[in-house]
Amino acid sequence: MIVDGPSRARLAAVCALLSVAAVSCDASSISARSASPGPTVTPIRVTGSLSPAPTGAVPILNGCPSGVVTVNYLGEGDWTVCVRTGSRLRLTLPDDGYGTWSTLRVTPAGAAAVAATTDSKGNVRAIVTPASTIPFCLATDLAPASPTAPDFPWQLCVTIRR
Repeated sequence: MIVDGPSRARLAAVCALLSVAAVSCDASSISARSASPGPTVTPIRVTGSLSPAPTGAVPILNGCPSGVVTVNYLGEGDWTVCVRTGSRLRLTLPDDGYGTWSTLRVTPAGAAAVAATTDSKGNVRAIVTPASTIPFCLATDLAPASPTAPDFPWQLCVTIRR
């Protein structure tokens, strides 16, 4: 396996896990080694490099729809959506048992009105109504129930087209 920079750390972690399964690793290869009698491990050659994680905001929808546009939480990170003038967003932030969502924040302040409710299971549902054609962002954090677990920030930036 050809690796560079950040990929070395991932390979080291994989090697540590594989060492328990009678497999050895170094910076350039992964191979099977003799172990106590049991299943045979057949090595395979892996070429190429690991894909880098995406950076920057990711579009949630293709195009620029109008009317009531449904947006469901797709995961941690920065997301974008384009809507037409007069549209509203119907936003759902699910509770998967990890923690609770903080209050949705709008930047710049006043660029949109947010009417949000949290049900008994912790799911947040919001209707977001843009105040004008000024682009804005909605942001929140999923705060964990455990004090040692990390917060997961989420942001959705909205552009409005006529």
